[in-house]
Amino acid sequence: ISARKTPSPGDVGRGRGLKPGAGGDKPPGESPFGFQLKAVPLKFVKELQNIVLQEAESIGSSAVFECQISPSTAITSWMKDGSNLRESPKHKFTSDGKDRKLAIIDVQLSDTGEYTCIAKLGNKEKTSTAKLIVEEASVIKGQPLYLTCELSKERSVVWKKNGIPLSAVPGKIAINVIGLQHALTIQDSNDDDAAVYTCECENLQTQTNVKVIGMYK
Repeated sequence: ISARKTPSPGDVGRGRGLKPGAGGDKPPGESPFGFQLKAVPLKFVKELQNIVLQEAESIGSSAVFECQISPSTAITSWMKDGSNLRESPKHKFTSDGKDRKLAIIDVQLSDTGEYTCIAKLGNKEKTSTAKLIVEEASVIKGQPLYLTCELSKERSVVWKKNGIPLSAVPGKIAINVIGLQHALTIQDSNDDDAAVYTCECENLQTQTNVKVIGMYK
C-alpha cells in the first residue's frame, strides 16, 4: 500500500500541458492568434480635379483625369454625364496600384462634361467627380485669327469653314505649312469670321468653334 499525496494549493495548474495564462476567453474583437483584424475603409486618397482647356490649344491633344484610391484592390469604372464609359481609342483607362487615370484622346468641344470615377469594394462604393471644360476659341474683332493643326506624318490637309473648303485670299486668308504643322491665318477678323473651322486629313479631322468678340474699352 502506497501513500497518496494530496496536492497543495500551489500545485494547482501544474498539470502536464498546462501553462499559466493559457486559459480564459480573449477580449471581444481580439484574434486568438494575438492580433486584431481591421477592415480597410474604401476611400479616395486623391480626388479628381477639374480640367480647363482652351479649345484652340487643346485640339488634337489629350486630357487626363487622375485620382488615387485605397485599398488598391478596389475595382473602378468611369462615367461621363451619368453614362458608363467603355475603353476605346477615344477613352483610355489606366490602373497602377492606387493610381487610376482616364485619358481623353483628341479633345473636342463635345468632350465637355462631368466625369466620375466609381470605386467598388465588396458591397461598398465611393465616387469622385470633376468637370472637363473646353472653352471656345475667341478672337478680338479687327485682330488676326490664327489656327494650327499638327500631324505626325507629312500629309496634305483641307481647311474648311462651316463645312466649306477654304482657299488662300491675298490680304485676308493665308494657308501655310511649316514642317508637320499646318496653319490658317485670317486677317482683320469680323463677325463673318465667327464659325466652325475644320482641318481635315484623309479620313481624320479636328475642329474648333471660333467666336469674334468686340474690343474691350
